[in-house]
Amino acid sequence: MDHETENTVGEQVKHAFSGGLSGAITRAICQPLDVLKIRFQLQVESEKRGAKYHSIFQAVRLMYKEEGVRVFWKGHLPAQCLSVIYGISQFWFYEQINYSSRHIALFENRPDLRHFICGAAAGSFATIIANPIDVVRTRLIAQDRTKGYRNSFQGLKIMMREESYRGLFRGLWPSLLQIAPMSGGQFMFYNFFGDALKQYLGVKQSEMLPAWELLGVGALSGVCAKFLVYPLDLSKKRMQIQGFAKHRQTFGKHFICKGLVDCVIMTAKHEGLKGLYKGLGPTMLKSGMTTAFHFVFYDEIVKFLTTDHHHL
Repeated sequence: MDHETENTVGEQVKHAFSGGLSGAITRAICQPLDVLKIRFQLQVESEKRGAKYHSIFQAVRLMYKEEGVRVFWKGHLPAQCLSVIYGISQFWFYEQINYSSRHIALFENRPDLRHFICGAAAGSFATIIANPIDVVRTRLIAQDRTKGYRNSFQGLKIMMREESYRGLFRGLWPSLLQIAPMSGGQFMFYNFFGDALKQYLGVKQSEMLPAWELLGVGALSGVCAKFLVYPLDLSKKRMQIQGFAKHRQTFGKHFICKGLVDCVIMTAKHEGLKGLYKGLGPTMLKSGMTTAFHFVFYDEIVKFLTTDHHHL
């Protein structure tokens, strides 16, 4: 991840392309887990008292029975747009700020701090750009199977007409509050665990680990980072469906809140502290897999584009 290259236009294009492509591939693999995660997060009822979804396997069976296999790909088009835009923005910005900060005195002997701050800034930058797509994607997954938005483009038009630009940026504050430490943690943990594994295996720091070992490093990084900020992720999803009650009739009571603090208080009051961690199982599974695939595909694509293929 910590690529020692000159910051030329060609390198910038390579990093942006690798980030976008790795995001698209990862999304195609992990989209069903994202749908499961959001369904659990938006479920207000207790899993022991009236909740529609009780476990991952039960939810998969019930969703398939009621809505068919396509339910696991609800909102996939905006999700793909989100992943590509986010991947391009995050990895391009990370490489730029990481390159510029290498010789800052504060970071010279603190690589973990540099990776954390650069990752936090890159994640925040990408989140602001991609937030409108994230909102419409969440609503497509949450809505009734026969009512609501027909597609993401119509959804964006309706949101602008009924809610103005504010609708496009619902949940932005909890998004930024969670993405800064989470993205920073992902980059920091990924480089930290990767360097530790290299040292354990006796591999030079300048060399890349095999893809399978990087998958394990990425998965561990994703789980560690996500667990720290999970309540904010749940709050973000619940805030993104405010003003959308008329389109949600297939599962669960509609959650209503006035803002981030109110969302956290209302969730804890009516659902207990466990309510702040609803959907934690599919989220940890999804976060581990997503982070692993995203980082590994990114590094492998960068390596492929950097390798001289003229002899082929």
